[in-house]
Amino acid sequence: MLSVRAILRALLLCVFISGMAVPAFANEHGGGEGGGGEFVPLEVITTNLAPDPGGESHFIQIAITLRLSDPAMGSIITAYMPIIRHKILLLLGSHSGAELKTTEAREDLVEEVKDAVNSTIGTPGRIDKQGRRKPAEGPVKHALFTSFIVQ
Repeated sequence: MLSVRAILRALLLCVFISGMAVPAFANEHGGGEGGGGEFVPLEVITTNLAPDPGGESHFIQIAITLRLSDPAMGSIITAYMPIIRHKILLLLGSHSGAELKTTEAREDLVEEVKDAVNSTIGTPGRIDKQGRRKPAEGPVKHALFTSFIVQ
């Protein structure tokens, strides 16, 4: 039986051989916090949004970069990328263009994206005994929108 370390090594080797995006460390670019944060850019996502209440249709083009708490998780994020993109596409399609015009709605979307990725790799979100929503726990500290266009 293969160990977790052997599986991770094999995944990392596949990433390097296939030429997929390799995460960049914050300190390689002279910025960020001292030595831990890793940034993983996702490919640009373009999809239709839900129709507005008046029936008007819009689409979104969005670029997302994930900030990880553990640099070693970059290869895991890459390995799960099809599932992550699928969840983000479904999430985006559930919002209308009118909804996403406000800064507050975009900030909520950041948390929803972070939750979607963390629930794929980490522990899913849940409702506690007091009825409050607890977000998913995982390696993603922040989801950053590096481009956000609704048309």
